[in-house]
Order: sequence, then C-alpha cells, then structure tokens
Amino acid sequence: MAAIGVIRAGARSAKEMAAYSRAALDRPLPTAAELWVAVARDEARVLGAFERDAAPRSDSPVTRRGSGGPTVMVGLDTIHVVLSLVHPGALALCDHARIVNRYVRPLLRALTRNAMLAHFFGRDWVSVAKKPVAWVGFGHDATTRRTVFEAFVGVRSPIATAARISFLGKQPGTLDAIAGGTLDATRIANAIIDAYLEAYDASAVDVQAAAEPPSEPDWNLDPPWAATSEEVIGLIGAGQDRFGVLRVGGDLLVSRDALARLEARIVDTPDEELDRIVDETLAAPGVALDGIRSLKSIRDVIQRARHGP
Repeated sequence: MAAIGVIRAGARSAKEMAAYSRAALDRPLPTAAELWVAVARDEARVLGAFERDAAPRSDSPVTRRGSGGPTVMVGLDTIHVVLSLVHPGALALCDHARIVNRYVRPLLRALTRNAMLAHFFGRDWVSVAKKPVAWVGFGHDATTRRTVFEAFVGVRSPIATAARISFLGKQPGTLDAIAGGTLDATRIANAIIDAYLEAYDASAVDVQAAAEPPSEPDWNLDPPWAATSEEVIGLIGAGQDRFGVLRVGGDLLVSRDALARLEARIVDTPDEELDRIVDETLAAPGVALDGIRSLKSIRDVIQRARHGP
C-alpha cells in the first residue's frame, strides 16, 4: 500500500496557500507524495508563477503561487489542493506530459460525489454544468522531476472575474450557484482527501505545515510585458524585468528550470538562432509544457520584446 503525507490544512489565508504552493517543488517530502487541502478564509488575486500583475491598482490583495498559469481569484471557502510528488509517476502511470490529466481524476470524483457531475476536457479548468468552477495546473522541474498538481475550487466565489481565452467563451461559475444552495466547503475538502487516498489505495501519514506565511515581496515591481501573444493557455509575454533582464512568461504551464534556461540562453542569442534555442529548451526530453500550439509563439514574443512591434 502506498503512503501519502496528508496536510489537513483547514482554514487558511490566501497568502498561506500561495506560500505553501511556492515552496512545494522544493519542500522535503516525508513520502513519495504529499497532499495539502485547505479552505480559504479570505480573498486575494493569486498570480501564476510566471505572470506579471495585469491589475496592479486593484484593491484586492495579491500574492503568487508556485505553479504556472493565469491569475486565480480566491474567495471565502475556495478550496485549495496541492499534490506534491517526487516524480510524475509516484502514484500513477504518468509522465511529465500528463500531470493534470492523471491527477485531476480523484478531484473530479470528489466533486461529483459531493457537489455535481464534474468533467475535465484537457484545458486548465474543471467543468460543472458547462461552467469553469475550478482551475487546475501544475508545477514541474525537469532536472529533479519534482512535480506538483494544483487546483483551486470555486465554492462560493468564481475562480475568475471574466471569461478567459482558455474558457472557450464560457463564463466561470461556483458550486453554490450551480447547486442552488450553500454547500459545506469543509465537507468537500475532506472528501477530496478521501478521494485521493482511495484512488491510489494509499494510507495517510499526517503531516504538519507552518501556520504563518513568510513575508512576501511586492509582486507589482516588474513593468508590463513589452510584447504579448494569445495562445491556447492564454496570454504569453516577454519583456525586461525591474532589473533590465529579459524574461518570458505569462500564463505558461511549463517546467520552471526549462524556462529559466531559455531566459539565460536568449541573452546573447541572435534572432536567427531563437527558433533553435526555444526548441532546445522547451521541447527538450522531460520538459513539461501545456497549452501552446506552436513554440513559434514564444519565439515571436521574444523577438518583438527585443525590437518593438
């Protein structure tokens, strides 16, 4: 029987959730897998790992998680799920290309049993009654193979305030609104833990997590992207950061070390070599990348960020 370290995190602030997420790819694991499930007690805009804040003047608190993807809106009773793995296949037959597809399944079962029928159609969201009610994505390091599956479930407030490219024209919804009543977020959170243990025939090893988040930097110091493009996953961008270093990011779901290698190599790479460098870093064996039709999109935003429109 497998063992999963379980953190029954209970009610947590959005910043505590984000702090746990940021540390998840580096946190020592007591077992091959560790599951954190928390219920939000406040609200915040939670930026993806490679994003720049598109609404820096918003009154909402802002924080940043460790997985890629777009901003997720967290509100009271939003459920946060982080499954940390020593490698993608730690619990199931899975490689770096199928992280979300494989590890979303127990979440779907828990929502179906305790709320309403839930589906995953290969994008970065879970559908209930044809509405995006949960964001799902991953964090990954190709060198160490450390892997994170992450989800935010909108019980009372939606995960986004407006439609996104990835939503395919559908408006985000909440479990409460779809069910037509008030659901018990804590009961659903406990059911999610049970569903993961059941799915992998695993025993729970109770793990404690720090109650207070570390101090956070100001996430709004970098300027807007110099160049952007729309892809399946959403917005991708390139531009200098606050220190004048050319960065690539946006709503990307990608191995963090592969993206860092790309950024390091484009410093002195002429335009005619960009295709090769992008391919060698982001299409390398073991690199997780999702939601990009063509790597030429990334080449193009780098080139436009260097030279302007």
